[in-house]
Amino acid sequence: MSTKHIYLVKHGETEENARGIHQGRAVGGTLSERGRDDIRTVGRTLAATGLVADQMLVSPMSRCSESAALLTAPLTPTDARVDDRLAAKNSGHLGGRPRDLAAAEADRQGVPIYQLRTPGGESSEDVQARYSHLWDELSTGPHRTTVLVGHGGGIACLLLKLTQHGFEHYLEYVPGSGGVTWIEIDEGIPRIQLMNVPPSELAGRLDARTAR
Repeated sequence: MSTKHIYLVKHGETEENARGIHQGRAVGGTLSERGRDDIRTVGRTLAATGLVADQMLVSPMSRCSESAALLTAPLTPTDARVDDRLAAKNSGHLGGRPRDLAAAEADRQGVPIYQLRTPGGESSEDVQARYSHLWDELSTGPHRTTVLVGHGGGIACLLLKLTQHGFEHYLEYVPGSGGVTWIEIDEGIPRIQLMNVPPSELAGRLDARTAR
């Protein structure tokens, strides 16, 4: 079985991120200048390694489709398409509101924040299930190299599963603007080569990794 490579790329910073707004699915989001620069850096850096993307799967949110468009030119994936499993968390009435309201709502309900599920929405555990289902599919699928363009929360949830850590470690696994994780799967075993590396450090970290 050939080694698979999966790259998790968090969308670039949005104007809403910069204002402390929790977007979720309520707000599509527009990349800030910094966000666009970060994603362009990621695209150039990965392309310089000779990466050939068999497929690129993208969250349906506009902040991810905008990021994916900037990545597509340098990476030229054979297949680029939306996968709803990568969507942002459905936070119900908390979407589009200040970020700290979720913690206050969880305290009011007396539940851990990762179990908070607003009416009509979903919890972080639900998001983890979505991302994990996609991961299981990719792990056994035919594609050798896949780029996923998703959200910080979803990527953190997936990394918690892969590292077998609980949600008390959630914040340690949330990537920043354009953060990149590179995972190899060899004989069904995932090995994290790089995790949540900022775009400005990506070239050096890739060089150091491939020089081993």
